[in-house]
Parts: sequence; C-alpha cells; structure tokens
Amino acid sequence: MKVEPRCDVLSRMSHFFIRILIMELQELVERSWAIRQAYHELEVKHHDSKWTVEEDLLALSNDIGNFQRLVMTKQGRYYDETPYTLEQKLSENIWWLLELSQRLDIDILTEMENFLSDKEKQLNVRTWK
Repeated sequence: MKVEPRCDVLSRMSHFFIRILIMELQELVERSWAIRQAYHELEVKHHDSKWTVEEDLLALSNDIGNFQRLVMTKQGRYYDETPYTLEQKLSENIWWLLELSQRLDIDILTEMENFLSDKEKQLNVRTWK
C-alpha cells in the first residue's frame, strides 16, 4: 500500500474544496440570473420593456447609497431611516454586480480569479496554493 505524502493529500483536498466552492458560486450566479429574469418580466408587464443596463446600473448606484447610509448609521454618524439592513443591502449590491456581469458578458468568476492573481503577484502576497 502506497502512502501519499501529507502535502499531496492536503493539496488534493484543497483542490476538491475549491471545486465545491466554485460550484456554489456558480449556483449563486445562476440563481441571481433567474431572479433578474423574473424582475424583467415584471418590468415588461408594468413598463412595456425590461430595464436597460444603464437602468440596472442606476439601481445599483441607488442601493450603494442606501448601503453607505446604513454603514454610517452603524458607525453612529447617521440616523436610521431605511427599512433595510446592512446585510441585505450588501447582498443586494453583490447581486446587482452578478447581474450586470451577466448582461455585459463578463465571466465574473474567471475575472475575479484573474484579478486576485494579478494583485497577489503585484503585491507579493503568498497564498495557501
């Protein structure tokens, strides 16, 4: 019976968990897309057309403003005026970014990996890889 060196086992395990994480991220992207399609149906029903990319970006900008106010509220620098929570608005902003990446034909998972790899090289950051 051959015994694998411990680092090989850990390396294989880490690659396994990375694949699971990527699958989970892909599921989030797909769920986000499905939700956006449902919103597009409502937009067509109520306004005769779905929102443009520019309108989606405007909605993201509005939600970023709401998120900023919630952060200021948490820091004691603003009063609580919104029915949302900080966690909800942060998640919604991520959702908008996922949706916009789809509409702009950007593979966000690949681009995030590229961005992180570039920054790690640029800043000489060693990761667990």
